[in-house]
Formats: sequence, C-alpha cells, structure tokens
Amino acid sequence: LRYFGKMLLKSMQPCYSQIEIRKILTGLSPPFISAKSWAIADGRTGQVLFGRADTDKREIASLTKIMTAHLALRLSLIHNVDLCQTYTTASERAASVGGTTATLKEGDKLSLIDLMHGMLLPSGNDAAIAVAEYFGRLLIKQKVKEKEGNSKVTHSESLSPEMAFVMEMNNMAKQLKLSETLFWNSHGLYSYCNRSTAADLGRLASLAMRDATFRDIVNKKTYIAIGYSAEGKEKEYFWQNTNKMLGKGGCNGVKTGVTETAGPCLVTSIRLKAFYFIIVLLNSKTMDARWDEIGKLKEWAVERLKQIDRISRRSKKYKRKVLRTFKHI
Repeated sequence: LRYFGKMLLKSMQPCYSQIEIRKILTGLSPPFISAKSWAIADGRTGQVLFGRADTDKREIASLTKIMTAHLALRLSLIHNVDLCQTYTTASERAASVGGTTATLKEGDKLSLIDLMHGMLLPSGNDAAIAVAEYFGRLLIKQKVKEKEGNSKVTHSESLSPEMAFVMEMNNMAKQLKLSETLFWNSHGLYSYCNRSTAADLGRLASLAMRDATFRDIVNKKTYIAIGYSAEGKEKEYFWQNTNKMLGKGGCNGVKTGVTETAGPCLVTSIRLKAFYFIIVLLNSKTMDARWDEIGKLKEWAVERLKQIDRISRRSKKYKRKVLRTFKHI
C-alpha cells in the first residue's frame, strides 16, 4: 500500500514544460568570469559540459607542458624507458631558456622522473626541453632504423631532437582529435603559435589524468630531487608547485600557465564525492583571479547539474541528454 501510495503521489507531480525548463536553467546563469575562454568538462570523458568561447583558439603558455608530459609518458611505455633509472643531461639550450625554470645548469644530470617533476611543478621550461630532447633522440633513432638501407633522409631525421618531439606532439594531438591544437615548442614560452581551445585542453587533461604517474606528479605541492652537476657532484633541487588550488575544494591537479600575450591560464582537476570536473581558464584578468574563478565555476556547475538531474527525474520528456543542450544558457 505504501509503495502504491508513493507511486501515485509521484505520478501526480507536474512535469516541466520546455519553457519552464529554460526559465529554471536561465536562472542558474554562470557567474562573471574574467577569463576570455573557459570550459567545464566531465573529468572521466573530457566532454565539455558548460563553457564560454570554449572553441576559440588562444595561446596556452605553459599548459603546453600537459601534452609534453602526456607524450613523454606514452613514449616511455612504447620504448620501455624506466623513468626512475634513466638519466639525461641538460643541454646548453635547455639551461639557457628563459621564463620559469627548474634551475638547471648546462651539464646537470637528472633522472627523467625528476625532470618530469621539474617541468610540471615549478613549470620549468629547461626541464621540458631536457625531456623533449631525450625522447626526441629516441624518435629520430627509431626513424633511422625504419629507413635503414634507404639513403633518402626524411624531414624528421634532419630535425633537432626537440623539434622531432614537437612534431610528435602535433601527431598526438591529431590522434586525440584535438583539431584546434598546435604546438611549436615543448614548453610554451616565446611561441605565439602554441595554441589550443578550452574544449581541447579539457579533453587533453582528462586523458592525461588517467595516467597514475601523471596524477601523482601534478598532485604534489613540493618535490626534492637529487641530481649531479657537470663536475659529477651531487646536487639538490627543491621545487614548489605553482598550482595554489591543490588540496582545496577537491583539486588534485593539473597545470598553470602565463605569458604576457596568453595571460594567466589554468587547468584544474576537481574530484568531488558525486562529480569529477576538469575546469579550464584561458586569459584571466589577473593571476589571482584564476583561483577565485575556479571555485565559482565549480560551485555553479554542481548546482546546475543537480538542477538538471532534478528536472530529468521529473520530466521524462526531457532526459539528461536533451537538457545538456541548454549548457550554454
């Protein structure tokens, strides 16, 4: 009797019309966000749930390093490279790059896993180049083996190791269907041409966060590495993560970025009890605005999705997939 009583009451609840649904969702319009582009993606799939100008191409600064790290981890599996036991030496080019660095000097020798931390925590451009050069050499060597016996030199074989790696970054972007993404270097500095969209970056970050090593690195606030100087002396490096969101409001990654022309950028992974978001901000008004705006978007997305869920339960006619078409209201 109780069961049928509940079912009767449920059947008597009014369904929402499309006009009523639109009014409800319009009432939950997004907060003011200073970023020129933003996107909230499903952390599991990378699909954009909500956004503004999320398909506009923009400079992405050090968010480039998400792809650098993702590709390096993929190549380490393909070529059976032990990141903890494999060491590489910082070149003159790596040590002399400007911008944010991991304080590498020419001739410094570190393990690849340490360089990955140096690239992703303090956003070291020098560490990014060192990683790109190591795997770039592997890619060139592989091409040489494939073309053994053929005297014709391919374009990739004539490139520097870093540029061979960057070519592979672009190949990877195509494979992942990041159609609006292009890279010209491995770190994001000095390049107007390192460009992507908030939507593409949401998908890329979602894929990168599936890797346990990547997740572990970007979720660390600090890291101490032990390497060797050019003279063979033991050398200690201390790096702090530039992502101030870590440990706050469910944030467990991913990456910051800023240049004068790209503006302050941020990609965050936020895992809550019932939700998992990747939130992307491109060209925020100020460095500090990023932290506040991530929190605002997170809270707004949770409330909006809860409202969508309530509507979809009440209105069989408008299931969740249909309601998602209102995502840009």
